[in-house]
Amino acid sequence: MSNLIAWLYSYAFKHKIGVLQIFTKPEYSSLSDKSKRLIIININWKNKKELPFIIGHEIGHILAGEPGLSNYCGTPLTPNERRADLFSLSLIFEYASNQYDSFDEPIQFIEQYGIPDRMLADTVNLYKRNSQLVF
Repeated sequence: MSNLIAWLYSYAFKHKIGVLQIFTKPEYSSLSDKSKRLIIININWKNKKELPFIIGHEIGHILAGEPGLSNYCGTPLTPNERRADLFSLSLIFEYASNQYDSFDEPIQFIEQYGIPDRMLADTVNLYKRNSQLVF
């Protein structure tokens, strides 16, 4: 997981996005500040395995050019949240592909990479679209 997080931070830096790591209460969510091109990541999040997905999610908000602040809520309540979720899924899929990780089924992928269960149908669709890749 630490290699993936380092890769995601590198991705953010390459896209001129700043990263601030904080250690606060486990229930405090990470967020993105689009006006400052900054993501703020609570590394003490209650579900540690989900941290890479959250980082990708917050990067997605910045790159989408949405105004204001966004807190990670863990549910796609708005189209912007859904778009950020899909961006994170695609970004982590890109990382896994570059690592030549092989998974026979999408469920293995989401378990290995801490992708929330709500993303299973999207992961299945991603696998179908990229069926030429060997996982």
